[in-house]
Amino acid sequence: METKYTTCVFCDGGCRVKAEVDGDRLRVLPADPAFPAICPKAGMVDAYRLHPDRVTVPLKNVGERGEPQWQEMSWDQALDEIAARLRAVADAYGPEAVAFAEMPLNMGFGGITRRLMNCLGTPNYTAPVALCMGNTAQVHRAVYGWFAGADWERTDCIVYFGQDRDRERWPGEYLALNAALERGAVLIEVDPRETATAKRAHYHLRIRYGTDAALALGWINVVIGEGLYDRAFVEGSCTGFDELAARAAEYPPERVAALCGIDAELVRETARVYARAQAAIIPWGVVGDMQRNSTSLLQAQCILRALCGFVNKSESVCGPALGGVGNAELAAFELLPSEKRALQLGRGAHPLLTFAASDLYRQANEREGVPYEPDLLAESCACDPASLFAAMRGEGPYPVKAFFSVANNTVMSYANQQGIVDALMNQDLVVAFEHWLTPTAQLADYVLPDDMWAERDVLGSPFDVGPAFSTGQAFRRPAGQCKSWYYVVKGLADRLGFAERFPWANEHELYDWRLAPLGLTWEDACARAPEPLLRELAAPGRFVTPSGKVELASSVLAELGFDPLPSYEEPSDPGCEAAPEGAYPYVAFAGFRERKSYNTNLHQMPELRAQEPEPRFFVNPADAAAEGIGEGAWCVVETAYGQVELLSHLDEAQPEGTLRVPHGWWKPETAPGVAAGLSGACLHNDGMLFPDADWNLDPAQGVPNLRGGIHARVRAK
Repeated sequence: METKYTTCVFCDGGCRVKAEVDGDRLRVLPADPAFPAICPKAGMVDAYRLHPDRVTVPLKNVGERGEPQWQEMSWDQALDEIAARLRAVADAYGPEAVAFAEMPLNMGFGGITRRLMNCLGTPNYTAPVALCMGNTAQVHRAVYGWFAGADWERTDCIVYFGQDRDRERWPGEYLALNAALERGAVLIEVDPRETATAKRAHYHLRIRYGTDAALALGWINVVIGEGLYDRAFVEGSCTGFDELAARAAEYPPERVAALCGIDAELVRETARVYARAQAAIIPWGVVGDMQRNSTSLLQAQCILRALCGFVNKSESVCGPALGGVGNAELAAFELLPSEKRALQLGRGAHPLLTFAASDLYRQANEREGVPYEPDLLAESCACDPASLFAAMRGEGPYPVKAFFSVANNTVMSYANQQGIVDALMNQDLVVAFEHWLTPTAQLADYVLPDDMWAERDVLGSPFDVGPAFSTGQAFRRPAGQCKSWYYVVKGLADRLGFAERFPWANEHELYDWRLAPLGLTWEDACARAPEPLLRELAAPGRFVTPSGKVELASSVLAELGFDPLPSYEEPSDPGCEAAPEGAYPYVAFAGFRERKSYNTNLHQMPELRAQEPEPRFFVNPADAAAEGIGEGAWCVVETAYGQVELLSHLDEAQPEGTLRVPHGWWKPETAPGVAAGLSGACLHNDGMLFPDADWNLDPAQGVPNLRGGIHARVRAK
């Protein structure tokens, strides 16, 4: 029997697993038996990799864009043609006319795509983490200089903003939560819905959708006003306290209670519980990443950690790492000419995730001896997605005419889905690196078959955040002709004249090069699995901000032209405001994630699909009765910007006057192509309901407001 260790990527929970292989027999188990963070999906490796609908050979569309007719071809022919067409676009429009969207977690590589892009000369890169943790990391960076990670083993107080964890949604954190509660930790849940996790909470704050930032500001008001903050830490390690105190005074509990729809005394009491804890944590949750006030909410969370002295106590700020070659070092941003950096799309409109913000940390990096440009969670040097898709439609400062979708279903991963479809339809070249003929792949000229997590060797993490490498060891051979992303990048680089920048014949040579500064090889790393390989911290215990301190009032935000302090602004909805009164009576909350899928993936799996066969929206029974809608009825949910068709689910936990719609729904079994709605993506996915117009974006980050403020109506179909 052979034993291998890797990370399951059937969701983004990051569960470490052990594969025991004995011929054709396979068992996938928790890597650590004492911490059984694993869900049933991990045992579906062979059913997934050998699925009859999986793309296992390079395909070329010989039909029309959006109405594909697929022809199989060899890898060499595919790479030859793609490289030639890519070069033609770059020659005709400039290299900045080439853009990439990728999800490093899904294909196991960070940095290598940016290296190819930097050689080519294009700054236009995005990833779905632009609105899911990657953006959070940039707000953390503006306050601390790096991302803050929660210490679950010692916490005595947990504040959740909308998280609902269980054995199939981040099982590792679910186990950590259970252990903390068993130790006597207090759980504060901020969530309009009464979820299973909320029912376990000591305090459940059922705020109005989208008012999270106001609540956090109310807590800051109480912490400062009642002198509950850590004076020594604030005076010794922070800047901007006086300005913060003045801003917080604008958010007394009574005002916050009115904004949030809860009791003022509950605001006070929960602020005190948090501030008086010994080791409180505010774990990351995606709810804060998709709001009109996202920057303010995330900044206020960072401020609370600092005010109460939890930074580098129960919330660790590691900072950039040294030793070995990380993803940002592999990317080699110094290869991108300054004039091309200046052309990055969105750096003027929504700059916090772009090179415009990255430039502001240059002196801080030099001060701390960081010899490379960090790319925290792959979003420190990225373009603005809405600006990118606009340019792809011909609405930008210059055209974008070639697009690579790498291990992500780009069409369904952002707001204004129809606008993304239109953007891809306007391209001269679209390439998808995929497992399936997804809605995005259906718009491609070429679909290249992607290996899956059980079939690849990976030197992780694909995101720079923690100071360690991990190993992911293949325990199944790639199905058909599926290849690694490095194979594709290397093949394109050689054909485009960048071979000297990609001297490694395969990923194992690349891994040896990355590990060489640690005196290790890939084989050495595998021999040590599942233990991580620790790297050195460049600035242990210090803050890589421009001031070298925790910035309660952010100099980075100020330099970019934004308010340096958090605030709350009521979201706007001009389409609703222009309609007759009462036309859109419900507030919509997007992004409900089913247990049996991973965003847009896994709908192909019969065993999982049988448990959740159709997309459902949640509505309070009183609202359903008023609309004349029963359980399980097909309905149209409509905003002023689009509509979707969903099954109704009557749920007492859903607040009256609100609707919750799911994310990631398409039906792989239905007809492909634009005319058929891209296998149901244009009929069912939440991206059809929400615009990416500036008024609906967080100003600094550019993330869309999907979590309160956009109004909807519902009718039986």
